[in-house]
Amino acid sequence: MAIKPSKGFIYLLIVAVFVFGVPSEAHAEPSYAKYGRAAMQETANRYPDANIIDYKYEGHFETSGARNEERFRLWLRGSGGEFGVRVHVYVAADTGQVRNVELEEIAR
Repeated sequence: MAIKPSKGFIYLLIVAVFVFGVPSEAHAEPSYAKYGRAAMQETANRYPDANIIDYKYEGHFETSGARNEERFRLWLRGSGGEFGVRVHVYVAADTGQVRNVELEEIAR
């Protein structure tokens, strides 16, 4: 004689599959995340004595047919005080590979 699962058990099992088994967009990494990591790494290399205390993605900009720009603004705190850095990450339009990273201080 087989054991029949109750309707409540089946309902809980279905809910559990949807809650735990279906990836949520809230947990998905944003499309610009790898470029943000490149921006933070380049900034840390340029300003080794400063700490990055804030980060903002300013957007995606099409600069030419061959490359695009992902722009970030980082706020740093160092021994001389706080200052901002705008980071331009230039990316190959066809492959998405980082081609160049430029930094400019925007406030001190």
